[in-house]
Amino acid sequence: MLKDDAVFLNSLAIKQALADEDLTHFAIFPVTLGTQLWGTIMCTAKNVSSKRLSLAQDYLTNVLRESFASNTDSFTIWDALTAHQVKQINYFHNFFPLSEPNPLATPSNPATINGHPIANSDAYHSIKLAMAYIHRNIQQSLSLNDVAEAAYLSPSYLSRLFKKYLHVNFVEYVNNQKIALAQEKLALTLTPINQVSAQLGFSQTSYFTKIFKRKTHLTPSEFRQHNHAIQKVYTIPRDLDWDDSASIYDVTKNYFERHEINYQTDADDDGATYLTRIGNLADKEDSQGWVYTVDGQQPVQSANEVNAQNKSVIQWVYMNYAN
Repeated sequence: MLKDDAVFLNSLAIKQALADEDLTHFAIFPVTLGTQLWGTIMCTAKNVSSKRLSLAQDYLTNVLRESFASNTDSFTIWDALTAHQVKQINYFHNFFPLSEPNPLATPSNPATINGHPIANSDAYHSIKLAMAYIHRNIQQSLSLNDVAEAAYLSPSYLSRLFKKYLHVNFVEYVNNQKIALAQEKLALTLTPINQVSAQLGFSQTSYFTKIFKRKTHLTPSEFRQHNHAIQKVYTIPRDLDWDDSASIYDVTKNYFERHEINYQTDADDDGATYLTRIGNLADKEDSQGWVYTVDGQQPVQSANEVNAQNKSVIQWVYMNYAN
């Protein structure tokens, strides 16, 4: 594969180079040499008209034919594949995998290390696509079918991937992300609850209230009343870098370091670790400070004493105790 003036020679390197790309924003042109598929050309297609794509197709055809003069009449660049056609190809791949078997896979633990999908394995890439789509569209109604289509998977297969690798079912994962965002909106804005519900893709405020109370043990209005003194929220959604053996503190530390967020910690005599400053907000004795929640609940233990396994979202909250 040629990309950004670099050459990628093996499947793992290619998958890594494409891992962060959103394929819905690309035009994928199949290229044939004679009667055989020779390769594909991917071009950025965000906000690109069909006329411009057609011109690009003609231009690429001329470039190929000029570059391979001995095969001038044999190269053909076909119309760009639709998202539905790409999805169909991926369905066939699920039934008839053509790639070489992963040497680290075993029948009982396919393509995993310590229960995690091996980076850039098919499972890793599929889950990453699905999670990226969820977070881009978290303020819309999200169904398993919608996300599966975006990740070019069958709904049943995507459901199995969530349970196997994230240890939570699809609906719970999505709801945990929505409720975390709802907590931010309720604490930091005065947006009416029915509007918060609508902004998160819930068709009925009553259903939003039901899910919110099940996750937090408070209604949205009770949560707002109890948390109006919150000044800042950092939300850490689960991703494939989480280690199930890690603590909430370990996951937080890795996230802050990756995103270049400054923080300070302190520990008591019992070994409990606390975050005393995040960004430019620091604890002030008996008046302001940082607390954390996991999937909408505030544990009583310190962050280094709570395991990240089976968790979907962490939030660090700076609040005024005096209020």
